[in-house]
Amino acid sequence: MKKIRTALVTTGLALWTVLALGAAPAAATGTVGEKAPAFKLTDLNGKPQSLDQYQGKVVVLEWINPNCPFSDRQAREKTMVDLNKKYGQVVWLGINSTNPKHQDYLPPAEHLAWARKNGIGYSILYDPSGNVGHAYGAKTTPHMFIVDPAGKIAYNGAIDDDPSGRKTKPARVNYVDSGLTAELAGRAVTPAVTQPYGCSVKY
Repeated sequence: MKKIRTALVTTGLALWTVLALGAAPAAATGTVGEKAPAFKLTDLNGKPQSLDQYQGKVVVLEWINPNCPFSDRQAREKTMVDLNKKYGQVVWLGINSTNPKHQDYLPPAEHLAWARKNGIGYSILYDPSGNVGHAYGAKTTPHMFIVDPAGKIAYNGAIDDDPSGRKTKPARVNYVDSGLTAELAGRAVTPAVTQPYGCSVKY
C-alpha cells in the first residue's frame, strides 16, 4: 500500500509539473531584436493596411487613444506630427486598440475629426479586438515601437523622458527621435528599451 501511495504521489507531482509548465506564460512580445508581429488592420478611411506592405522601410508604431490625456497632449504639442515630418522616409502608423465597449472608445469618424484638428496626416489603424496590441505587448497610450527595414523591433518604450509634460521640448530626451537618427545611420538604437508611460491601453 505504501508503494502504491508513493507511486501515486510521484505521478501526481509529475502531472502537476507538466500542467504548470504547460500553463507558463508565453515569451515576452514586442522584444527588441525579434521579428515584429505581422498584422493587417483597417485605417480611419476604411483602407486595409499591413506591416508587410512596408517591408524594407523603417516603421514607427504609436499606440494612441484620443481620450487619453497623454495621447491628446502629444497631439496638441505636435510631437508625433513633427517627427513624422522630420523623418519623411519613415512610415508612421498610429494604432488604436481600445475595446469598442469601453467608455474611452472613440468611433473612427470622431477619431478622424480629432486627427484632422491636430494636423495628424499619418495613418491611424483600428485594432478593436486588441489582438495586435497584445501581440506587441502594448501597455500604454502612447507606447512606441521602431521596426527596422528587416522587420525586426529596434525600439520599444516611451516617446520621451517627460511623463509629466513639464519640460520644454528642447529639454526633453525624445527616445524615438534619437532612435530614428541611429537606425537611419545604421547604428544601434540606444537606449533600445525604456519604460512606456501614459494611460493603460483599454483592451
